[in-house]
Amino acid sequence: MLQNMRDNAQSWVAKVIVGVIVLVFALTGWESISRFTSDAQKAAEVNGNVISRTELDQAVSIQRGQLYRQLQQLGDGNFDPSMIDEARLRESVLDGMVERALLISAADDAGLYISDSMIDQLILATPDFQVDGRFDAGRFDVVIRNMGMASRLQFRDLVRQELKMSQLRNAYEATGFATLGERRQLARLENQTRDFAVIELRVDESDIQISDEEVADHYAANLSDYMSQEQLVLETLTLSRSSFFDQVEVDEGQLEAIYQREIGNLAEQRRASHIMFEVSDPAQEQQALERLQQVAERLAGGEDFAELARELSEDFGSASSGGDLGFTVAGSFDPAFEQALFALAEGEVSEPVRSEFGYHLIKLTALQAPEVPSFDEMRPELEADLKAEQVERRFVEATRELANLSYESPDLADPARALGLEVAVHTGFTRAGGEGILANPRVVSAAFEEEVLVDRLNSQLIELDADTVVVLRVREHQRPEQLPLEAVAGRITDVLRQQRVADQARQKAGELVASLRSGEQQLEQLADAEGLELSKHEAVRRGQRDLSAVLLQHVFAMPRPDGAAPRFAHFASPGGGQWLVRLTGVTVAEQAEAEVDNPMFGEFIAGQTAQQDFSALQEYLRSKSKIERY
Repeated sequence: MLQNMRDNAQSWVAKVIVGVIVLVFALTGWESISRFTSDAQKAAEVNGNVISRTELDQAVSIQRGQLYRQLQQLGDGNFDPSMIDEARLRESVLDGMVERALLISAADDAGLYISDSMIDQLILATPDFQVDGRFDAGRFDVVIRNMGMASRLQFRDLVRQELKMSQLRNAYEATGFATLGERRQLARLENQTRDFAVIELRVDESDIQISDEEVADHYAANLSDYMSQEQLVLETLTLSRSSFFDQVEVDEGQLEAIYQREIGNLAEQRRASHIMFEVSDPAQEQQALERLQQVAERLAGGEDFAELARELSEDFGSASSGGDLGFTVAGSFDPAFEQALFALAEGEVSEPVRSEFGYHLIKLTALQAPEVPSFDEMRPELEADLKAEQVERRFVEATRELANLSYESPDLADPARALGLEVAVHTGFTRAGGEGILANPRVVSAAFEEEVLVDRLNSQLIELDADTVVVLRVREHQRPEQLPLEAVAGRITDVLRQQRVADQARQKAGELVASLRSGEQQLEQLADAEGLELSKHEAVRRGQRDLSAVLLQHVFAMPRPDGAAPRFAHFASPGGGQWLVRLTGVTVAEQAEAEVDNPMFGEFIAGQTAQQDFSALQEYLRSKSKIERY
C-alpha cells in the first residue's frame, strides 16, 4: 500500500545492517534450530542436509506461542487456541526452515566468507553477553546453554550461517535501482486524489434466527474446532540474582581499601590563564623572553592580566578569553608549565616559563580543592558495589550448578534441596502461556518440547532475563477433549449469526449496486429509502487518516469513472456490513511531477525491485534443489 511507502522505503535499507544485530535476534528465537546433533526422525531433507523432527517440533512450539500472544492482543482475551490450524502452522514453519537451508547452501556455493574476527567482535559487543558493560565468559556460557547450544563452537557456527545469509540477501537487496519512468508513475499514484460518496449497509442481527438443528449440524461438521484446551500442571525452580544479596557479607578491610582508592582518585583542580609568545626558531628565544619581561613590567604597573592576554598572547585559542585555560588537574600540561602552575598561590603570576611551544607567563586564577566524602557517606555505595561483584560470581556458579543438577535429576526435588530453592506448582497452563514467568515465550516453548512434555524430563536452563533463570518439568498433562454441544452452543450460534449477517448484507448490497449501475435510483435516494447516512468526500488521498484504511484501499482499487458516468461497487466492512461506494473523480495533484526526483520514491521502488530479485533467487533455488519432506 502506498500509504506505507515511507516506512517500507526505509525498512529495506535497514536489512543491510542485519548482520550487526543477528546475535540479539538469535537470543530471542533460535531455539528452533539449536539441536544440530539430534538423531530424531527426519522432517525434511534439503540437498542432503537433514531437518529433524525435533528441530521442527521446537520451531513450531516457538511460533505457536508467538501466534497465541499476537491473537490475544488483537482479540478480547477469550481467544481459543484450538482455532489455530496445527497442520498449516507446522507446514508454514517447515517451509521457513527449508528456505533457510536453501539460503545457507547458496551462500556456501557463492563462496561467501565470514572471518573469525568478525564473529569475535559481534560476540564481544553483544549486551546479552556483558556484565557491567564488559564481555563476561561465564554469562556467555549461561546464555548459549539456555539456547540449547552444546558448545561455544556450535554457537559460532550458527552466527556464521546467519551472517552468510545476510551477505547473500544484501547482495541483491542493496543493489536495486529505480528508473525515471517508475519514479514518475509512483509520484503520480502517491499524489492521486479521488472523489467519492459512501453509505454503510448493515443487517439487523435481531431478525436472524439460528435453529438448534443448524447448531447441531455445524458442531458435527467441525468437531475439531470445539475441543478443550490442552493444559499442564508445571513445577518450576527459579533462581534470581537478587536473592543472593542477603547471603553475601562484605569485608571491612576491603571496604576501607576501596574507599582509599576512590578518594585517592580525587584531585585538586587549578584554573590557569597564560600569555604565550611562540618560539619556532632558536633565533626567537631572546626576543620572546624580552617581550615577556616587558609584559611582566606592565603587570607590575597594575595592568590587567586578561586584557594583556587578549592584546598580546600568541595562543589565539585562549587569547580571546583573556588567556583562560579552565580548570585542570595534574598531568594535563607540559611538565615545565605544570611545575610552575602547581607552585603558584591563588592570584600569583609566575616567572617566564619555557615549554615546547614557547615562553609563558602563568597566572593561577582559582583553586578548587576536592570534596572528600567521609567513609560513612560512601559506605552504602561501596558496599553495594562489593556485594554486586560477589553476587555475580555466586549467581553464575549457582546457575551452572542448577543446570547440571536438573540435567542429572529425575525431578526438581534434588536441585531444590541443593540450592535452597522452593518448587513452585502452576496449574491450568496452556500453550497460550500464563502470568508472571509463565508469560515468557521461552517457558511456553520449553514446556511443550517433546523431551519435557512426553519424556517428562526436566527442561534445560531457561534465561528469563539477565537476572533470572528457571528450570521446569511437567507434573501432569491434560490432553484436549471434545467439548459437549451444550458447552459451545452459544459460541456456535454467534458464529452462524455473523455468517448469516455477512451473507445477507453482501447479497443485498449486490442488488442495490446493480440498481445504481442501471440508473434505476441514485445513491442519495437509496440512502433516504434505507435510512442510511450518506457521506461525500472530495480530493481524498490514499493515506488520509480520518477515513478507514480498509475503505480507502477498496476505493483506490476501483477503476476510473468512464467519462462522466460514475463507478459503483460494494465492499465488506469490518463490522459485517457492506460499503456502497460511488466513485465520481480521479485527479493527479499538480505537485506530482515536481516530486519525481524525491529520493523517497527512488528508495521505495529500488527496495521493491530488490526484494523481487531476491524472491526470484529463492524460487530458482527451490526449483533446482532436491527437497524431500517426510
